[in-house]
This record gives sequence, structure tokens and C-alpha cells, in this order.
Amino acid sequence: MKSMIKILVRYVASAAAVALILLILNLAVLIVWTVQASGMQTTEYHISEIADSLTKQEDSFVLSETGKEAILEGYHWAMLLNDNGTVIWNENLPEDLPRSYTVSDVASFSRWYLYDYPVHVWQHSEGLLVLGSAKNSAWKQGMEIPEIVMKNVSTWFFGVLILNSIAAVILALLFGTRLLRSLRPLVKGIEDMAEKQPVALLTGGLLGDLATKLNQTSAQLQRQEVVLQKRDNARTTWVAGVSHDIRTPLSIVMGYASQLEDNPHLPQAEREQARIIRRQSEKIKALVSDLNLASKLEYDMQPLRPTSINMAALVRGVVVDFLNSGLDDSYSIDLNVENDAQQAVLIGDEKLLRRAVSNLMDNSIRHNPDGCTVTVTVTATVTVTVTVTVDKSSTNCSITVSDNGAGIPPEVLENLNNPKNPAELRSHGLGLTIVRQITKAHGGTSEFKNLSGDGCLVVLRLPIIAAKPEALLEMTK
Repeated sequence: MKSMIKILVRYVASAAAVALILLILNLAVLIVWTVQASGMQTTEYHISEIADSLTKQEDSFVLSETGKEAILEGYHWAMLLNDNGTVIWNENLPEDLPRSYTVSDVASFSRWYLYDYPVHVWQHSEGLLVLGSAKNSAWKQGMEIPEIVMKNVSTWFFGVLILNSIAAVILALLFGTRLLRSLRPLVKGIEDMAEKQPVALLTGGLLGDLATKLNQTSAQLQRQEVVLQKRDNARTTWVAGVSHDIRTPLSIVMGYASQLEDNPHLPQAEREQARIIRRQSEKIKALVSDLNLASKLEYDMQPLRPTSINMAALVRGVVVDFLNSGLDDSYSIDLNVENDAQQAVLIGDEKLLRRAVSNLMDNSIRHNPDGCTVTVTVTATVTVTVTVTVDKSSTNCSITVSDNGAGIPPEVLENLNNPKNPAELRSHGLGLTIVRQITKAHGGTSEFKNLSGDGCLVVLRLPIIAAKPEALLEMTK
């Protein structure tokens, strides 16, 4: 709705501005045209020039060549009347005009027409000089304006301009409101399409064609949504089915392998082979579990069970589990929890968050079975560092897991930071993909990168509800 109001405001402002600009341009054109039209012939200059060029020599009048050119340039004929109204000289005088005029005749044509001939008069030393143009060559109209009006002409001008502007705004608002009524169903339809809701707009009116196209697009999107939903359900069901079918025979393999591994009557080589079978079976089981979980997270089919979680305690628990799992001496785990993060509490699924931290640590250990080549030579160990901090500015709990191992393969790193096709679940990097999905499901962000030397660094930023117990207590009141 805000966008529609913005459209209406811009439409009204634009329409009013256009109307105002056109009004100003029309006034400017009118003024220029009037000035040019009035200046097409400089009347006073021509008449005075002709009057000065008409001289009396003995008993006749002589018009100089300059005067003749002036008559030809601005007029068609000329005559000179004496004080009695008799024509005493003429130049190209039409035959239909009288040769004598009364005072009343002179008063009548002196500012207007003489027998439909536009005329101008000028005082001559020998009488009255009359210059005439062809019929229908000029339009004359007398105008009388009160003095008070002329004194306030600027005020009237700006007043008319303001009134026209107000009228333009009102008219634009009326037309804009009408357009807005036509746009409102379309905007509602677009919003429904964005929410994946079906759209069925009326196809009549000014924007009927556009409404028809939106209806067609909505129907096509709904069909595609059904197809995609079926495909996603089929993929998730298939992954869940395969996971279920593999779990039982895999448990049997792991059980027998464990028995063979613990059988003291078997040779050591065969027991070692049984141990390898068990460990590889555990990897297959973990992979199947990750694939199933990743599929559910990707299509929002994994329900979250939110509880209040102390992230420092959760991370400590994961670290302790790794230390108690018989971790090889070539690995060491350093845990650093800052003071501000000791009591950081967030709402989330404890099982999934524990899985995310565990996956990060397991990734560092599992992909560096013999240590890093450079690091082995110097330290002979692979060091895993877990750091928990609180970002006070954005109330985020940051969990950083880094190692000095082999790092993350570039193609996996690219897919983690810029997933192009989320539907593709690859076994390589699947554990880190689950970490990203779990973080996203909790409204957080994840960052994966390789260090400039050796190893990798992963940062999880999760929104917290309180950094201190008393703050959490205050929120629950």
C-alpha cells in the first residue's frame, strides 16, 4: 500500500508540474507572439518617416523615394487631408474611397477603419496624413482597463497562476485516485503471487489486459508449485525410505563387526579388519543420517523444538564428548569462552545446535587423519580451537571453530558461501551444509573460509535473547 501512495503522490506532483509548466509556456508564447505581432510594423516610425518625406513644392506635394518605400513596406495607400477634410494629395488611393470627409468621418476612422480599410493617421504641417492597408490585413480592437487593475496586474498574474496550480493538483488527484483504484487489485494480486497464493482478478476496466496476464502467470506459477512440491516430497520420501532401508542391514553389519573386533580368539589382523569394517559402517550410518537431516532442513520438514539454551554450556558439552570419545593424542582441543558469553541464552533446538557444533569439530578431525603435512613436521598435532563470543552491538552469539589442518576444498567452500542449487545434496561437504542449514533455521548466519596459512575457520552467528540471567528473568516477567 505504501508503494501505491508513493505512485499517487508522484503522479499528482508530475501532472501538476506538467500543467504548471504548460501554463507558463503558453503565457510566454502569448507574450512573445503579441510583442512580435505588434512589432511587425513600427507604426509610429513609418508614419513619421512618411510625413517628413512628404513636402510641398509650390502648389503640389512631392513624396521622396524613401517615403514611397516606407508606404510600400507597411501600407498600401496614403492621402493627405486639409483642415476642411478635402484630399489634397494621395498615393494609390482606392477608387471606392471619397475625396472629402467631414469632421465626424475623421473622428470615426482615425483609430479604426475607413470603409473596412485599416488606417493610421498622423499630423502633418499641411493637414492630417492618413495611411491605409488592404482590407482584412489587420485586426483592431479597442480595450479599456481600469487603472487600479493595471496597477495590480502582477498580483492578479500570480493569483491566477496559484489558482491554476491548485486546479491542476485537484484534477491530477481525481484522475490519480481513479488510476489508484484500478491499480489496487493488481497490487494485491502481485502481493498474493509473492506469497504463493492463487490470483483471480477481474479482467474488465482500464487495466483488464494486465489483469489477464497476471491471472495467467499466477495459474502457471501454481502449476509449477504443485510440480515442485511433488518433486520435493518425492525426493524427501525417497531419502527417508533409503535411510530406513539401509539402517537395519547396516546395524547388523556393525553388530557382527563389533563382535568380531572384540573376539579374543581371532588373529589380530582379522580383528583389525573387523574394526575397519565397523568404523566405515559408522561413517556410512553418519552419512545416511546427514543426508536425511539435510533433506528435511532444505525443505523445512524438520520440526524445531525450541528451548532456552546456554550456548557456553552446550559447546562445553560437545567438547567434553569429543575428549571422552577416545580422541587420538595427535589432536588437541582448546576451548575459550569469553566472560560476556558465559551466560548467553538463545531460543533454539538444542539437539540441532549441538549437531552443528559437533559437525564442525568432527569435520576438522575427520578430514585430517594424519595431521597437516607442514604442521606435522613442526607440532605433530592438529589443533582445533573453539571460541565462543557475544557481539554486543547486534546481540549475536558467535561460535568460531578453526583448525590448522588441510582446509576446505575450494569447490565446497564456494558452494557453502554461495549455494547455487540448494536442492543438490552432495556427500562431500554435507556435514558443513547441515551446519549452514541449522544456522539459517535459527535465524543466524554462517561464514566459511580458509586461513591464509593452513586450516579453515567457520563462524556461526546466532541471535541471543539475553547475555545475563537477570536480563532473561526480566524478559519472562
